[in-house]
Formats: sequence, C-alpha cells, structure tokens
Amino acid sequence: MPDKISVGLVSRTFFNLPLWAAMENGFFADEDIAVETTIIGNASQVPPLLDGTFQIMIGGCEPVIQNVASGGPLRIVAGNTGKVTHSLIARAPFKIVRDLKGATIGILSQKEGTFFQLKEMLEKHGLHFPGDYNVKDTGGVPPRHKALLEGTIDAGLQSIPWNYVAEDAGMNNLGDVIDYIPDWQFVSTNANGEWARANRELLVRFLRGIFRGTSWFYENREASARIAERELPAPLAHAERAWDHYTGTNALTRDVSVNDKGLRKVIDTLIQAGLLDRSAPREPAAGTGREGMTTRSAFSPGLRSCSPILPGQAPSPTCGSP
Repeated sequence: MPDKISVGLVSRTFFNLPLWAAMENGFFADEDIAVETTIIGNASQVPPLLDGTFQIMIGGCEPVIQNVASGGPLRIVAGNTGKVTHSLIARAPFKIVRDLKGATIGILSQKEGTFFQLKEMLEKHGLHFPGDYNVKDTGGVPPRHKALLEGTIDAGLQSIPWNYVAEDAGMNNLGDVIDYIPDWQFVSTNANGEWARANRELLVRFLRGIFRGTSWFYENREASARIAERELPAPLAHAERAWDHYTGTNALTRDVSVNDKGLRKVIDTLIQAGLLDRSAPREPAAGTGREGMTTRSAFSPGLRSCSPILPGQAPSPTCGSP
C-alpha cells in the first residue's frame, strides 16, 4: 500500500501546477505515495497542520512565520512562488487606481498575502486603509473572480491567468503588483516540523515528486497548459500565456527554492503590521544550528541540503539557491 499524504491548497490556481503535474505523470506513484488534496479557501492552514489533517500545505508563508515566532512547530520545507503574479483587477466603472476611493476590495484575509500587497500598492496612489477603502474576505482567486462578476466587490488582486479571464469579461487591469513589489515569498510548501522529523524519508520522497513535477512543468508548455485549462479551469490560450510568464520570470521557482529577498519582505511587512514582534530577527537564518534534514540532496547531486525552520531562529527559507 502506498503512503498517503494529505495536501491542503488555498484555491485552484496556477501555483499548484507542479503538484498536479506530479500527480498526473505518476511522479508520486514512483515514490510509492498517494496524494489527496483539499481546497481550504481562506480558512487557516495552522489547525489542520497541527492536528494532522494535512501533512503538507501549499499556501502562504505568513502563518508559518508567525507560528515559528511563537514557538510553534510549523515549518517551511520548500518554496513554490517567490514573486507575486497578481494584477489589480476592477469592475468596469473603475478606470484608474484613484477611482477605488470608497470601494470594496476583495482579499484572502487581513493576516496574509494579497492584503499586504494591496495596501502597499494603493498607498503609492494616496489611498490608505482603513480610511479610503473597505476590504472583504472572499477566499482565494476563483471565488474572488466570482465576487467581481457578481458585483459584491469592486476590485481585487487576481493572479495569472485569472487576470486575463477578468479582462475578457470586460474588467480593467489597474496594474501589476510586481511593478510595486518585485520580491515576495507568496506561496511555500509547509509542514508540521514534528511530523517532518518523524517522517523524514517520506517527506524527501514527496519533495522529490514536487521537484520532478516542477522540472516537467518547465519542459512541457502545451501539456502543462492543458492541465491548467482543466484544473483551474481557464481558456487554453490564457493557460499558455500563464506558462510563459511563470517560466520566463522564474516566479514559480524551478529549483523549488525560497526567495530569500522575498522572505525578508514578508518578515518586514508582518512586523510593520503588528503581526510579528518588533524584536523578531529581520534576516533569514544563515543556517547555523539547523537540523540536517536533507531534501534538495534528493533532487540532484551537488545541490546543498535544506532543513526546516527551528524555533528560536529567524524565520528562514529551507531550500535556498545552491
């Protein structure tokens, strides 16, 4: 019987392509692993990782950093998306960012992800939260798209290729987040460190499957786009444009690494937002004192190993560039 791993996902977005590719191409089966996925929307990833409902979460790193800072066991075990691939999409009446004064904007939550990027982006145009606009929790990108169509929100940050889908529906693209925030560790592969230590060999096999899925994704434009077309779902032409963007910018990191600069940006933002103590170290740990949980060594020879974040250290990437 294969080992089972339950994986939590925020929504049906392009960030999941390495996982879906690994499932479809039998890379997890090669590792004797059966993967089950669950969409959690804007629910917290922390309880299901702590109680064992999920062994892996592909989602934001902010809750993990906060858990580590409080002495908790959650850990980042690999990267995923080290740049924000979202555009600010607004319904037709809103033509420029300044038009959003008094508007309601959809977010995942006020504790992670797009909320922080939205605030920084709008501040550059003189709009400040909470005085100049309202926010509404909508869940991830697909339900946010639905809320835009229904008019229950006026705008929201939508990732590629959902921004293309929104433009097809007559909505306006008011700008790309990456032009305002070039580096942000947006999505990471997270786990309970206690489970990871007890199941080191299984975690290595899982990450090897993810690495193979990522490599296959980079090498197979048409087939990857067809997976996205089915799983998101999205028009094939938009899925192909999305592949071009994610591979061309290395937004979906090819070596499954964490963007150190992007992680520092997340840490700084959490401190500024009052969600992380100001005494927390602002630099990812250099690696001293880490446990020797090798994962990247399972991928290819010559790449340095990586290890989980440990309590008492700065929140740090676990798989940096070689």
